[in-house]
Amino acid sequence: METEDLTSQWEKLHLSKEESSFFHVNPETYIEEDARGKNCLVGKALTEKSVNSKGFRVTMSQIWKLEGWVIFKELGEQCFQIEFQKLTDKERVLSGRPWFFDRHLLTMMEVDETISIHALQFRFEPFWVQLHNLPLATMTEEFGQQFAEAIGHVIRVEAEADG
Repeated sequence: METEDLTSQWEKLHLSKEESSFFHVNPETYIEEDARGKNCLVGKALTEKSVNSKGFRVTMSQIWKLEGWVIFKELGEQCFQIEFQKLTDKERVLSGRPWFFDRHLLTMMEVDETISIHALQFRFEPFWVQLHNLPLATMTEEFGQQFAEAIGHVIRVEAEADG
């Protein structure tokens, strides 16, 4: 009975003309060559416990040894916007992954200015994998590619010039 009452009440609900108006945003209008996010990353510490934001800022700034300044903005849920003065610093941080803070993985993504920060999904983080003591016959780029594909997505396999 209560479900029927709720259904009939819902059917009677209507928004006024003023309440039903909306505002369209075209993200392409706001993408410029000097976009705000081009020197930014979004980082998230994969931990259940809260992160000491001051400790995070100080520690990561020292570890990264940047040439320019860096600004950390807390976004909640162990998540930070990280803005670099220099694009080369941002690229160095990305190429040095994986990074850890307080023994927890710090996963990072480049900022896509067309997507809400809260809609970002931290599902992947690149790792280096090294193989040791392999038989000589398997020390090839092809074997490295096959092995890496068994683990996950392959970004690059390093091999000597002769393969």
